[in-house]
Amino acid sequence: MTDFILWLQVFLFNYPVLQYLMIFLGAAFGGEVAMITLSFLAAQGFFPLPSFFLVSFLGTLSSDVLWFVLGRTKTADKIFNHRYAIATILLITEAIRKISRGNHLFALIFAKFLIGTRVVLILYVSKTRIAFKNFIFDDMLAILVWLLVLVPIGFLSGLGFTFISGILQNIYAGIGFVILILFLFVMLQMWLKRYFTREGEEILEKKNVI
Repeated sequence: MTDFILWLQVFLFNYPVLQYLMIFLGAAFGGEVAMITLSFLAAQGFFPLPSFFLVSFLGTLSSDVLWFVLGRTKTADKIFNHRYAIATILLITEAIRKISRGNHLFALIFAKFLIGTRVVLILYVSKTRIAFKNFIFDDMLAILVWLLVLVPIGFLSGLGFTFISGILQNIYAGIGFVILILFLFVMLQMWLKRYFTREGEEILEKKNVI
Protein backbone atom coordinates (compact mmCIF):
# COMPACT_ATOMS: atom_id res chain seq x y z
CA MET A 1 0.00 0.00 0.00
CA THR A 2 2.77 2.44 0.95
CA ASP A 3 4.63 1.52 -2.25
CA PHE A 4 1.53 2.36 -4.30
CA ILE A 5 1.11 5.71 -2.52
CA LEU A 6 4.75 6.59 -3.17
CA TRP A 7 4.45 5.54 -6.82
CA LEU A 8 1.29 7.62 -7.30
CA GLN A 9 2.91 10.58 -5.59
CA VAL A 10 5.94 10.43 -7.90
CA PHE A 11 3.72 9.90 -10.96
CA LEU A 12 1.56 12.94 -10.22
CA PHE A 13 4.64 15.00 -9.40
CA ASN A 14 6.04 14.23 -12.86
CA TYR A 15 2.73 15.09 -14.56
CA PRO A 16 1.38 18.17 -12.74
CA VAL A 17 -1.38 18.68 -15.34
CA LEU A 18 -2.92 15.40 -14.18
CA GLN A 19 -2.91 16.70 -10.61
CA TYR A 20 -5.08 19.65 -11.49
CA LEU A 21 -7.28 17.64 -13.86
CA MET A 22 -7.94 15.11 -11.08
CA ILE A 23 -8.80 17.87 -8.62
CA PHE A 24 -10.99 19.77 -11.10
CA LEU A 25 -13.03 16.74 -12.18
CA GLY A 26 -13.27 15.38 -8.63
CA ALA A 27 -14.60 18.69 -7.33
CA ALA A 28 -16.92 19.16 -10.30
CA PHE A 29 -18.56 15.74 -10.40
CA GLY A 30 -17.26 13.64 -7.49
CA GLY A 31 -19.24 15.10 -4.61
CA GLU A 32 -18.35 15.17 -0.93
CA VAL A 33 -16.58 11.80 -0.71
CA ALA A 34 -14.32 12.73 -3.63
CA MET A 35 -13.45 16.06 -2.01
CA ILE A 36 -12.60 14.42 1.31
CA THR A 37 -10.46 11.83 -0.52
CA LEU A 38 -8.61 14.51 -2.49
CA SER A 39 -8.07 16.52 0.70
CA PHE A 40 -6.65 13.36 2.27
CA LEU A 41 -4.19 13.10 -0.64
CA ALA A 42 -3.28 16.77 -0.18
CA ALA A 43 -2.30 15.97 3.41
CA GLN A 44 -0.07 13.20 2.05
CA GLY A 45 1.77 15.74 -0.10
CA PHE A 46 0.13 14.93 -3.44
CA PHE A 47 -1.05 18.50 -4.02
CA PRO A 48 -0.02 21.91 -2.64
CA LEU A 49 -2.92 22.95 -0.39
CA PRO A 50 -3.45 26.53 -1.76
CA SER A 51 -3.62 25.43 -5.42
CA PHE A 52 -5.73 22.41 -4.42
CA PHE A 53 -8.28 24.70 -2.75
CA LEU A 54 -8.36 27.11 -5.70
CA VAL A 55 -8.79 24.41 -8.37
CA SER A 56 -11.46 22.69 -6.24
CA PHE A 57 -13.34 25.97 -6.01
CA LEU A 58 -13.17 26.54 -9.77
CA GLY A 59 -14.16 22.94 -10.54
CA THR A 60 -17.21 23.08 -8.29
CA LEU A 61 -18.25 26.49 -9.62
CA SER A 62 -17.92 25.29 -13.22
CA SER A 63 -20.18 22.29 -12.66
CA ASP A 64 -22.73 24.40 -10.78
CA VAL A 65 -22.86 26.86 -13.68
CA LEU A 66 -23.34 23.92 -16.05
CA TRP A 67 -26.30 22.60 -14.03
CA PHE A 68 -27.74 26.12 -13.75
CA VAL A 69 -27.66 26.54 -17.53
CA LEU A 70 -29.14 23.07 -18.07
CA GLY A 71 -31.90 24.01 -15.63
CA ARG A 72 -33.30 26.36 -18.24
CA THR A 73 -33.59 23.70 -20.92
CA LYS A 74 -36.37 21.27 -21.80
CA THR A 75 -34.24 18.41 -20.43
CA ALA A 76 -34.63 19.84 -16.93
CA ASP A 77 -38.40 20.03 -17.43
CA LYS A 78 -38.44 16.31 -18.22
CA ILE A 79 -36.45 15.56 -15.05
CA PHE A 80 -38.77 17.60 -12.85
CA ASN A 81 -41.89 16.10 -14.39
CA HIS A 82 -40.71 12.49 -14.21
CA ARG A 83 -43.06 10.51 -11.96
CA TYR A 84 -40.21 8.88 -10.02
CA ALA A 85 -38.33 12.14 -9.44
CA ILE A 86 -41.02 14.73 -8.82
CA ALA A 87 -42.05 13.46 -5.36
CA THR A 88 -38.50 13.52 -3.96
CA ILE A 89 -37.77 16.87 -5.58
CA LEU A 90 -40.90 18.44 -4.06
CA LEU A 91 -40.17 17.07 -0.58
CA ILE A 92 -36.59 18.28 -0.45
CA THR A 93 -37.15 21.67 -2.09
CA GLU A 94 -40.11 22.42 0.20
CA ALA A 95 -38.07 21.56 3.30
CA ILE A 96 -35.05 23.57 2.19
CA ARG A 97 -37.27 26.51 1.25
CA LYS A 98 -38.81 26.50 4.72
CA ILE A 99 -35.54 26.20 6.63
CA SER A 100 -33.71 28.72 4.44
CA ARG A 101 -36.75 31.07 4.54
CA GLY A 102 -36.51 31.50 0.78
CA ASN A 103 -32.88 32.67 0.93
CA HIS A 104 -31.04 31.25 -2.11
CA LEU A 105 -27.65 31.40 -0.37
CA PHE A 106 -28.78 29.33 2.62
CA ALA A 107 -30.63 26.94 0.31
CA LEU A 108 -27.48 26.33 -1.75
CA ILE A 109 -25.41 25.77 1.40
CA PHE A 110 -27.91 23.23 2.76
CA ALA A 111 -28.11 21.42 -0.58
CA LYS A 112 -24.35 20.99 -0.87
CA PHE A 113 -24.28 18.89 2.30
CA LEU A 114 -27.16 16.58 1.38
CA ILE A 115 -26.63 13.42 -0.66
CA GLY A 116 -28.02 13.74 -4.18
CA THR A 117 -29.64 17.17 -3.76
CA ARG A 118 -27.00 19.63 -4.98
CA VAL A 119 -27.80 19.19 -8.68
CA VAL A 120 -31.55 18.99 -8.07
CA LEU A 121 -31.63 22.24 -6.13
CA ILE A 122 -29.48 24.10 -8.65
CA LEU A 123 -31.85 22.99 -11.41
CA TYR A 124 -34.77 24.11 -9.24
CA VAL A 125 -33.18 27.50 -8.47
CA SER A 126 -32.55 27.97 -12.18
CA LYS A 127 -36.27 27.41 -12.85
CA THR A 128 -37.13 30.28 -10.46
CA ARG A 129 -35.61 32.65 -13.02
CA ILE A 130 -33.09 34.08 -10.57
CA ALA A 131 -30.62 36.38 -12.33
CA PHE A 132 -27.41 34.59 -13.30
CA LYS A 133 -25.20 37.16 -11.53
CA ASN A 134 -27.17 36.69 -8.30
CA PHE A 135 -26.86 32.92 -8.56
CA ILE A 136 -23.09 33.13 -9.13
CA PHE A 137 -22.59 35.36 -6.08
CA ASP A 138 -24.64 33.11 -3.78
CA ASP A 139 -23.12 29.94 -5.20
CA MET A 140 -19.55 31.18 -4.73
CA LEU A 141 -20.24 31.84 -1.05
CA ALA A 142 -21.93 28.44 -0.67
CA ILE A 143 -18.96 26.69 -2.32
CA LEU A 144 -16.57 28.51 -0.01
CA VAL A 145 -18.48 27.30 3.06
CA TRP A 146 -18.67 23.77 1.60
CA LEU A 147 -14.92 23.61 0.99
CA LEU A 148 -14.07 25.14 4.37
CA VAL A 149 -15.92 22.22 5.96
CA LEU A 150 -14.86 19.34 3.70
CA VAL A 151 -11.20 20.17 3.08
CA PRO A 152 -10.25 20.26 6.80
CA ILE A 153 -12.09 16.95 7.36
CA GLY A 154 -10.13 15.25 4.58
CA PHE A 155 -6.85 16.98 5.40
CA LEU A 156 -7.02 16.14 9.10
CA SER A 157 -7.97 12.57 8.17
CA GLY A 158 -4.79 12.41 6.12
CA LEU A 159 -2.71 13.69 9.03
CA GLY A 160 -4.49 11.24 11.35
CA PHE A 161 -3.74 8.40 8.94
CA THR A 162 -0.02 9.21 9.02
CA PHE A 163 0.00 9.60 12.80
CA ILE A 164 -1.93 6.41 13.60
CA SER A 165 -0.02 4.34 11.04
CA GLY A 166 3.25 5.56 12.53
CA ILE A 167 2.29 5.08 16.18
CA LEU A 168 0.82 1.60 15.72
CA GLN A 169 3.30 0.61 13.00
CA ASN A 170 0.32 -0.65 11.01
CA ILE A 171 -0.90 1.02 7.85
CA TYR A 172 -4.22 -0.85 8.02
CA ALA A 173 -5.03 0.85 11.32
CA GLY A 174 -4.65 4.18 9.51
CA ILE A 175 -6.83 2.97 6.65
CA GLY A 176 -9.48 1.89 9.17
CA PHE A 177 -9.41 5.37 10.71
CA VAL A 178 -10.02 7.02 7.32
CA ILE A 179 -12.84 4.60 6.47
CA LEU A 180 -14.45 5.38 9.84
CA ILE A 181 -14.34 9.13 9.12
CA LEU A 182 -15.93 8.62 5.68
CA PHE A 183 -18.58 6.31 7.14
CA LEU A 184 -19.56 8.81 9.84
CA PHE A 185 -19.75 11.63 7.30
CA VAL A 186 -21.95 9.65 4.90
CA MET A 187 -24.22 8.59 7.78
CA LEU A 188 -24.58 12.24 8.79
CA GLN A 189 -25.53 13.15 5.21
CA MET A 190 -28.12 10.37 5.08
CA TRP A 191 -29.62 11.50 8.39
CA LEU A 192 -29.83 15.09 7.14
CA LYS A 193 -31.52 13.99 3.93
CA ARG A 194 -34.09 11.94 5.89
CA TYR A 195 -34.70 14.94 8.13
CA PHE A 196 -35.29 17.27 5.17
CA THR A 197 -37.51 14.69 3.46
CA ARG A 198 -39.62 14.34 6.61
CA GLU A 199 -39.88 18.13 6.90
CA GLY A 200 -41.01 18.30 3.29
CA GLU A 201 -43.69 15.67 3.88
CA GLU A 202 -45.08 17.64 6.83
CA ILE A 203 -45.16 20.87 4.82
CA LEU A 204 -46.99 19.23 1.91
CA GLU A 205 -49.48 17.58 4.29
CA LYS A 206 -50.27 20.95 5.87
CA LYS A 207 -50.78 22.49 2.42
CA ASN A 208 -53.13 19.68 1.43
CA VAL A 209 -55.13 20.13 4.64
CA ILE A 210 -55.47 23.85 3.98
